[in-house]
Amino acid sequence: MIIIVPIAGLLLWALFQSYHEVTDDAFIAHFGPIKKRIPLRDIRRVNYSYNPLSSPAWTLKRMEITDHRHRSYLLSAPEDEQALRDLLQQRCPHATISI
Repeated sequence: MIIIVPIAGLLLWALFQSYHEVTDDAFIAHFGPIKKRIPLRDIRRVNYSYNPLSSPAWTLKRMEITDHRHRSYLLSAPEDEQALRDLLQQRCPHATISI
């Protein structure tokens, strides 16, 4: 029980607190206690990936964000893909957005 209860708590936290946020200067992915912040000026490419590597995502359909240092971030695909695509195209005109 000492091990199961904290793990179950973290999974429930991630289940109910998983979302994406776009601020004036960053794309922020929340997955329970995990938060990834990517500055908008650093984003170079956003596309889909079905790579099963370990990353904070509930499904195999993932969004891959590549930054100017060629680092990739695999995140769960958003519910409203069209809205996110439009917002990223507006805020990151230098990036290739293909989601």
